[in-house]
Amino acid sequence: MRLTRAAALAAGLLAGGACTPAPRAGPAAATPATADSAWVRSAALYEVFVQDFSPEGTLRGVLAGLDRISTSGADVIWLMPLQPVGVERRKGPLGSRYSIRDYRAIDPALGSAADLRALVDSAHARGLKVILDWVPDHTAWDHPWITERPDYYVKDARGAISVPIAPDGKPTDWTDVAQLDFANPAVRREMVDAMRFWLETYGLDGFRVDVAGFVPIAFWREAIPALRAAVPRRLLLLAEWGDLALHDAGFDLTYGWDGYAKLKEVWKGAPASVFVEQVMADAAAMPAGGGRLRFTTNHDETAWDRPPVTLFGGAAGARTAFVAMALLPGRPLLYNGQEVESPQRLGLFERTAVAWGQPDSAAARAHYARVMDLARTEPALRAPAIEDVATDAEQDVIAYRRGDLLVLVNARPRPVSVTPQGIALAGATDLLGGPPPVGTSVALASHGAVVLRLARP
Repeated sequence: MRLTRAAALAAGLLAGGACTPAPRAGPAAATPATADSAWVRSAALYEVFVQDFSPEGTLRGVLAGLDRISTSGADVIWLMPLQPVGVERRKGPLGSRYSIRDYRAIDPALGSAADLRALVDSAHARGLKVILDWVPDHTAWDHPWITERPDYYVKDARGAISVPIAPDGKPTDWTDVAQLDFANPAVRREMVDAMRFWLETYGLDGFRVDVAGFVPIAFWREAIPALRAAVPRRLLLLAEWGDLALHDAGFDLTYGWDGYAKLKEVWKGAPASVFVEQVMADAAAMPAGGGRLRFTTNHDETAWDRPPVTLFGGAAGARTAFVAMALLPGRPLLYNGQEVESPQRLGLFERTAVAWGQPDSAAARAHYARVMDLARTEPALRAPAIEDVATDAEQDVIAYRRGDLLVLVNARPRPVSVTPQGIALAGATDLLGGPPPVGTSVALASHGAVVLRLARP
């Protein structure tokens, strides 16, 4: 869930410092060692808006599309919320999936408990993990707690249950939901128990946590060790927030909003070097073991902004922007139809089935799968290290190095020749399938990119 653009900026969501950082503490209790713990460090995520993913708009429709997800190069499925949606004060014809009416139920419009079990079992059989979008901060106005346990909610100055309040103290425009009060120990217990229910009942592999920074960080320091201890397998925990203190609380990933914002600035004409400068500073501050979610769209961005094929100036721009982002430290994300470059804006409060039959879908799928495969399998891309690379085209070309890989991305809709400084290109090969460089420079097509494996000296 996102605030309106102006409110988001006011709250600091896009600045990566979304709430006042708590004093740095030691990490949460260590995760028990498991045989498959390495999958978190190599995860490549695919976000599924169940109601839009298939013509059916159901969990069975996602089950039928598992091969489609596998062939995108992803190995972790992020399911947007599955619970029944609130009716009272809902927005749009269907309401928001982030307006939860019952934390332990599945919306009958999406399917049944048996459908979810079948989906998770089939995903696991294909080597895919499944995480669920979780909404801890607020409920629908027709959640039973509203009448049965009004003490579970934050009250405004008039004593009425409040809409969510941003970390800057200002009310949000999320008028369809009510703010839970995490000062109440019963709320904290209920939330942990509900999250454990989904882990234990359906065999899920973790959570993406909606607006995690709206919830006091003390709750996460309490909840995350309990969740990790609840099941014997490694969990992936992704926070929709930018504050690095959430890594100390136990989250594996936080949102890379700043990098996304800088990438858009570069596409609008800012010097390409500002993108790498932001990433380098962020990487230097990242706690050990933490990482950013790297995206060029997600359900919020496509709904409130534009899909990448439009935002980045066409198919070539969208593909090149994804290369620049997905190969950074952190883990990459694809969203519902991005891999076929659908130009649709998928709204949050209505249903729009993804138009999978795009004219160049085969080439698009192949590109995104290649990049996702690189992000998952290349040893240099699993390490947190990143180096800035000086070039003679710093206005136009994003350039960085990850171990023996050199990434060069032309952010302009015209050909550019670029000479990296201090790097020998002889014997290099392009992992995106292009021809090897000739001489000391690289010729990049309009919105072109290369990922060069450098020859050992």
